[in-house]
Amino acid sequence: MNNFLQLKKTAALAIGALALMSAAPAMADTIDFESLESNTYDGLNTFDAGDYHFAVIDSPKYGPNGTGFAGAIGNGNDPYLCAIAACPSGNTGMYYLGVNDGSVNISRGDSKTFSLGTIDYAFLAPVDNLPGYSYGQLTVTGITTGGGKVSYSFDFPELVGGNSPFLTVDLASKFGNAQFSSVTIGSCVFTATDCVNPSDNQAQFAFDNLTLAPVPEPQTYAMLGLGLAAMSLVSRRRAKQHNHV
Repeated sequence: MNNFLQLKKTAALAIGALALMSAAPAMADTIDFESLESNTYDGLNTFDAGDYHFAVIDSPKYGPNGTGFAGAIGNGNDPYLCAIAACPSGNTGMYYLGVNDGSVNISRGDSKTFSLGTIDYAFLAPVDNLPGYSYGQLTVTGITTGGGKVSYSFDFPELVGGNSPFLTVDLASKFGNAQFSSVTIGSCVFTATDCVNPSDNQAQFAFDNLTLAPVPEPQTYAMLGLGLAAMSLVSRRRAKQHNHV
């Protein structure tokens, strides 16, 4: 009888694990920066948003230890946010700005792996009143759990009235279910033949509403497998008891 109760308990745990895993999309984290205040960051500066750690990276021109102005958290409602440059349009909340050819590296604070969902992004025009076409690309580069590198680039929206509207892109359509230990978001500016960074501090971007999903650890799957096996044993035992009645 004790074995039977133990099997029922294990089966219940498995059902719980299965329910959690089936709800995985709902567990995705959305980084919207609303919990943060306006701030500026130099290369090597860090900050946290939700369960994720952000490390600001200076322009490649100055190498991995560059400490120049490279990022900011901005408030779209602030009329003085972009007194010199041309801020993106259509976002009245908080968002991240990569400036002066800078980029930002994202990892989980608990060092777990994660997958990519969607992102809202725009071009941060270095000067106002630029004509209406695309000036470059957002670059997203992930380091996989095996140490490999996967990178995709996404054209910035065409400017409208001198400002870039935010555009939503489904990163999962490119990266699939790849599992990453970290992801770096940056940008490049078009030349006649390529898209380059560094680019005389012209490669700039903004992003918001980045969705990231933590990947369940292997022991979660192991528990599920054990639980399913236990459920099978419980079912067989019940069937056997029923046949003996």
